[in-house]
Amino acid sequence: MATLTVTIQESITLNGSERGSTNTIDMTGITQLDQRIVKVGTTEQSLALFDTAEAAGQFADSSVDYVRITNLDLTNFITLRMTSGDDEYFVKLSAGDSFVLFETVMDTDDDAGAATASLSNIDSIKAVANTAACNVELFVAA
Repeated sequence: MATLTVTIQESITLNGSERGSTNTIDMTGITQLDQRIVKVGTTEQSLALFDTAEAAGQFADSSVDYVRITNLDLTNFITLRMTSGDDEYFVKLSAGDSFVLFETVMDTDDDAGAATASLSNIDSIKAVANTAACNVELFVAA
């Protein structure tokens, strides 16, 4: 087993003052890692699948500790689509942007009334490029 250390750091000098923050989390018990570069085209494709058991390109819901998706393109954005049953939500990743999950659960709500969270496991993460194919880095630790 291994420990994954994730550090998120912001640094800025604004009006002559240095500001920022560093936050580090250590995740112990990591036994699996999937890190790859995927060419995402203008037709939607799967990046990762989640279910109760592990399989090729599929991760067990209960074992995933960390997911990072980074758009490596210098110009074009991609759209990520997270699905859970009939629910889905979308995230735009501009060139160079990253999307991070520490849990593989989600909820969506289009009700105009009071929102209440009813979290469920993510089934899939899919991606599509807006204009031209983009290289995307996928990093999953479980």
